[in-house]
Amino acid sequence: MPAKRDNIYLVGYRCTGKTTVGHILAGRLGRTFYDTDTEIVAGENRSITQIVADRGWSYFRKLEEKCLQHLAGQAALVVATGGGIVLNPANIKRMQSSGTVIWLTARPETIQARLSRDPATADSRPALTDQSEDREVVATLEARQGLYDQAADFILATDTAGPNEIAANILNLI
Repeated sequence: MPAKRDNIYLVGYRCTGKTTVGHILAGRLGRTFYDTDTEIVAGENRSITQIVADRGWSYFRKLEEKCLQHLAGQAALVVATGGGIVLNPANIKRMQSSGTVIWLTARPETIQARLSRDPATADSRPALTDQSEDREVVATLEARQGLYDQAADFILATDTAGPNEIAANILNLI
């Protein structure tokens, strides 16, 4: 395994602030910022919803793995990952061996409120299950909690703190 690099990976469920905080953090550190979902959408020239509708979640997860593999080979990046990146154990190992992993958390009700307010939700956040949105959020958080915990070097709650405060907290941690 290669020597650990100094990338910073933000993991967590949808609407926990990974992209917003990542932009701020990269700016404060003078680093390049990447969002794996944005990279995948650009590479496929279609939305995540379209990718999943056309090819399924397993195809999307393969694209996600390739994207992470590429980014992990670089240094001094801040990377906001898709919420499901931890579903692949190889992704967890890749992030851990190439940087620091920070898990941004939020309560289900916070996530649901943010999802409903974000106009990008329809194109960038297709359903993960056939459950109602509120049940899906709770069930998916429960299913992924152990994976996020396994991946994380640090954990920060984003329910009440603003993005600038969260970025400052991350700077204090690292």
